[in-house]
Amino acid sequence: MSAIVGIGTWLPEKIRANDAWPDSFRERGKVRGDRTFNDIPVTDDPVAAAILERDLTAEASDPFLGVTSRHVADDRTRSADAEAYAAERALADARTAASDVDLILSHSIVTDRLVPTGPAVANAIGARGARAFGVDAACAAAVAQLEIADAYITAGLARVVLLVQSHLLLRAMPMEHPACPGLGDGATAMVVARGPGLEIRGTFCHTHGEFSDAVTWVRGVTDETDPSWWKPGGEFRIGSRAPELAKVLMRDTVSYGAKTIREAAAAAKADLRKIAAVASVQPRGFIPGAIAEHLGLPRERGVTTYSHIAHVGPCGPVFNLERARTLGLLQKGSLAALYAQGAGFTRAAAIVEATN
Repeated sequence: MSAIVGIGTWLPEKIRANDAWPDSFRERGKVRGDRTFNDIPVTDDPVAAAILERDLTAEASDPFLGVTSRHVADDRTRSADAEAYAAERALADARTAASDVDLILSHSIVTDRLVPTGPAVANAIGARGARAFGVDAACAAAVAQLEIADAYITAGLARVVLLVQSHLLLRAMPMEHPACPGLGDGATAMVVARGPGLEIRGTFCHTHGEFSDAVTWVRGVTDETDPSWWKPGGEFRIGSRAPELAKVLMRDTVSYGAKTIREAAAAAKADLRKIAAVASVQPRGFIPGAIAEHLGLPRERGVTTYSHIAHVGPCGPVFNLERARTLGLLQKGSLAALYAQGAGFTRAAAIVEATN
């Protein structure tokens, strides 16, 4: 079976602390901008509702949503550069040469050009024999890539697959936006091959197309103020053309996470009680722990890096998986669950087992 045999992460050197915002930002009533991604409605799921009530109460008076610092890439750093940095670290971790890579799957939240980033990454790291293309599943990309890599290797179409993700979103978000303090820049990578590591036991992926306008790139809120990207208009930012649907996704993130991990565990015929770490996206710091609690696991099994790197989109599950490994949670025979959800709307999970 295929396995994650190498993990690599990269963070920009520049750190933005909370004192970068003016005092007026701390007064929630004076914050300007769209609060669609900050306010989470009450869910119909009673288990999730009880969990969320505690977590939301704990951060209610914090305009920084539990983040103390986040990393910020300079404008000279391309998404391809960030992904290449993470890729080189993942290959070193896997003790694998770039020349051995057969396939590169990439996803850049903010792409350098309107073309896939993967070919530029392949060139930068010297993977001359690799096919390279993009997987556009937004924040779900890393786990969706994992499913594709497993399928390629199982089918004999590749031996070594490199998965890369970047989240250089702060260059496209105004600092005064209420959601900005909860966002950070970074890049991650995983090497997938046959061998000892984190064996892929099972995956599950599902798309809810009815939410396609809930989270998207926007320049306005109407067809007149938000023309297609190839037409003249204002600056782009992450927003919503269907704010009420975006609220539904936020409301149900914990429920979706627990449901999708259960579906992946069923595909893997895995015992949920053996999950030693839940490595999920972290649009808020409490999400991984809340998902673990919803699964009936100790809350501390929800590993998070949110307080010091914030929400890093598709990179979140990889940063948290690496953190779980550093903490010694991935002992031989233990399971880890990866969960991600991304604009589109796609939710994906994978169950992996430590084999070394």
